[in-house]
Amino acid sequence: MVHKNYKWNISEEEGREIVYNNIEILLNERSNKTIEIEELISLLNNRTKYIDIRNNNKKKNLSNFIKVICGGMINFLDDYSIFMLDINEKHTFVKLNQIETNDWIFVEDD
Repeated sequence: MVHKNYKWNISEEEGREIVYNNIEILLNERSNKTIEIEELISLLNNRTKYIDIRNNNKKKNLSNFIKVICGGMINFLDDYSIFMLDINEKHTFVKLNQIETNDWIFVEDD
């Protein structure tokens, strides 16, 4: 049975900030700034297990929050230009976008 009004003990903004910061840290710890999405979810849950996340007073993990509130990890990552997805036949990888927007030069055609 699906409930329309989930009652979380953290706001969507707080949850998104926790997810965003932890994903960025995990990717920066990698030498190639890339991680397989399933490993990312596992590490994210492991690193944030000390955070008390509850829905209707039932303890939940961060991946459940992402699934319910953000529509899943891929939808969450699509909301931010700093994260890129690399999808091949067997695996989906998350990469840190290392292009600095300050380095772009816009040229107008006359």
